[in-house]
Amino acid sequence: MNLYSASFFGALTVLGAIVLSTSCSRMQDYAGAWQGLPVRLEGVSGASDASSVVTIDFAPSDSKNGSGDVMLLATVDVSQAVESGSPFVADQAYQVDVAATASISGRYVPEDDAYDDDLLLSLDASTLKVNIDPAGVTFSQNVLTGLQQPALDSLTAQTVEAWRVRVTSAIREEFSKYQKIEDVKVHHADMMSCEIADRDYTFRRIAIR
Repeated sequence: MNLYSASFFGALTVLGAIVLSTSCSRMQDYAGAWQGLPVRLEGVSGASDASSVVTIDFAPSDSKNGSGDVMLLATVDVSQAVESGSPFVADQAYQVDVAATASISGRYVPEDDAYDDDLLLSLDASTLKVNIDPAGVTFSQNVLTGLQQPALDSLTAQTVEAWRVRVTSAIREEFSKYQKIEDVKVHHADMMSCEIADRDYTFRRIAIR
């Protein structure tokens, strides 16, 4: 091998190492947990208002192709104005507020090459969990204060179960938007911008572990 060839292949090796190092660094940039801004949650049957805050947790597991485990977590707030049909509250209107949490896990992999800025998420539907804490169910204006505790407990339990079904349907649809995350960019190490379902999103880095 002549000197020119040796220099040429040596340069290719160095260039390849630089590209690999840069790509690995880019992959590590978005490793960790990122929390988005509140967005309106559509499709919650019966709700007068509903919003969710989604957190994405990337856990790289394969440095060769930039893939890894991913978990989506969401906090959901729902409210509904209710015309009471209960004789205990003399048909007085009140508002019920419900706080829920949801999560789903799966895998992510770059779309086109080993270190692309577009990520494909494969979420496992069987891992979807939705929880509503009865203590997080509140009735505004204290219109139920005069009720006996067993009646209030019964109403809360019915409310929790009804909203669990409604929130599960809506958050499943919301999580499905995250099957592809495009144009992932990390800014100043603690802000991440991307595009999800043709909409621009901004996330901030948080610690959840």
